[in-house]
Amino acid sequence: MPGGFLLGCSAPASHLNGRSIRSSSPHNFPRGRRPRIANDNSLLTLADDFQQSNSMKRISVIAPHFQEYSLLFANALSRHGPVRLFIDLKRLKSEFSDRQMPVAANVTIQHVGLNSILDVFRIFFGMLRSRPNELFVQEASGLLKSIICACVVTVARPFCKIVLTVHDPVPHSGRDAAIAGRLDRFRRYVRGRAHVVLVHGRYCYDEYVANHNFPGQKVHITEHGVILSDGDATETPAAPFSVLFFGRMEEYKGVDVLCEATEILKDENIDFRLRIAGRGPEIDRFQQRYERIPGVEVLNTFVPAKGLVESIVDADCVVLPYLSATQSGVLAGAFANGRFVIASRVGGIPDIVTHMEDGILVPPNDPRALADALKLAASDRELRQRLKAGARHTTDTRLRWDRIVDNLRSVC
Repeated sequence: MPGGFLLGCSAPASHLNGRSIRSSSPHNFPRGRRPRIANDNSLLTLADDFQQSNSMKRISVIAPHFQEYSLLFANALSRHGPVRLFIDLKRLKSEFSDRQMPVAANVTIQHVGLNSILDVFRIFFGMLRSRPNELFVQEASGLLKSIICACVVTVARPFCKIVLTVHDPVPHSGRDAAIAGRLDRFRRYVRGRAHVVLVHGRYCYDEYVANHNFPGQKVHITEHGVILSDGDATETPAAPFSVLFFGRMEEYKGVDVLCEATEILKDENIDFRLRIAGRGPEIDRFQQRYERIPGVEVLNTFVPAKGLVESIVDADCVVLPYLSATQSGVLAGAFANGRFVIASRVGGIPDIVTHMEDGILVPPNDPRALADALKLAASDRELRQRLKAGARHTTDTRLRWDRIVDNLRSVC
């Protein structure tokens, strides 16, 4: 994800001629009804804004990225107090294009693009209205977004508990590392001012604490909740065995490893389909080679969230042939739809995937081992059904947002 894969972000017509909206339903905007518009044009006095008792949780969430993740997280947090979510509503709408967007009754959405320094003031004014005593921030990528988050955290820290979610404690190789190098000063600044840091899994925890030691800061492990859910996706795809590989096609994703494994399977006359959905420099390098393999479909383009959900449901499993990894939104999307994974035993992936229970783990950068795992799944229908059931069980017991937030509230 994080890291993040190529998702647009969207939502049904909910932002109508106003800067912020509040849902009129605990689940979805009712058809034909206009949600209540929150009036942010009039400012209360500072005394009025902050006179409410601090005993009640009042929460703000800043989401520079990961729009669906952030909305679902805000919904779960709202069970513990009112939430104001600062997010790019246009991107959120595209994320939920052709899908219903759930907004809890206790969540107010305020549009900020985080692409102008004026957004600092928009966030400040919104916080004056909601008087938060907790500020949850998704770590930013991109220079301007990082500067905006640093400004907000600096001003908010004296009266808010700052809770920062760090998706990638150490950047991925390739383009991500180059971007992170330019942002290192701002990231360290914001990380150092967080009272609490949330990371996804033991691997990410170890990476973070090995590189940071900020006095008084607490670091907690939390799960990456489900995204791209299509409800009860239990149908079994028609034969042959079908595999999906999706996301940003970067150097660390192992595009070359999967290509070689696929060639091995075709040489051994294994009947299966492979769909590749996403764009990036690595698929540009390998597309022609993939397209020479029968049964392989390459969608080297931006794929909207709805299309990704349909592709996940149409597959038996999702493959993650990664060379390195932290957490994975791809993995969360697969499990959300009851699809098991065949993945590299690398980084934070084994923190979620249990070998032969909800997925198959293989050594990284080993095309032969990956081909053998795909061959095993292709030849054993009962194994596929058992692994799919395991993926649904993992989702229900570990990756539901209400469980994640309830566990978080027990320590934070």
